[in-house]
Order: sequence, then C-alpha cells, then structure tokens
Amino acid sequence: MSMLRTAFAASARSAVATSSRGFHSSPVSLKVTDKVAEVADKVNKKVGKSLASAIEKGEQATEKTKETLGAVKEKASEVSSVAGQKANQTAAGAREGAKDFKQDVEKEARK
Repeated sequence: MSMLRTAFAASARSAVATSSRGFHSSPVSLKVTDKVAEVADKVNKKVGKSLASAIEKGEQATEKTKETLGAVKEKASEVSSVAGQKANQTAAGAREGAKDFKQDVEKEARK
C-alpha cells in the first residue's frame, strides 16, 4: 500500500504543480497586449484632449461673461448717473417753478 500511496502522492504533487502555473505568455499574447495598451493609450489621449478643450472653452466663456457683465455694469452705472442728473435737473426746475409761482402769488396779493 505504501508504494501506491507514494505513487499517488507524487502524481498529485506534479498535477498541482503544473496546474497552478502562472499566466502563459507567447509572442502572440505579447502582440495582443501591446495592441491593447496602444489602443488604451490613444483613447486616453483623445479623452484628455477633449476634456482639455472643454475646460478651455469653459474658461473662454467665463471670460466673455465677465467682460459682458463688466460692460453691462459700466453702462448701468452710466445710465444711473444720467438719470440722477436728470432727476436733479427736474427737481431744480420744480423748485424754480414753485419759487416763481410763490412770487407771482405774492405780487397778485399786493395789488
């Protein structure tokens, strides 16, 4: 029985040793791996360029928005200033008209 057990154990060890072997590499598998790596690299670069372009366009849009808002703010300030001046002129005209009206009433009252 001892010989049978020894023979069985030896064949089991060799079966385990050969079946637990690591990945097999051959020239064909290396070519496939290289192709996959090359395609992955190309895809990565295209995605990176697309993202960089999108970020750049976003930055340009932000700059244009800032410029537009600055111009709008400046124009609004200018319009506000002009409106303030017109309001002051109107108020001054109203005061002058009230003063003239008061003088006219006083003249009429003296007669």
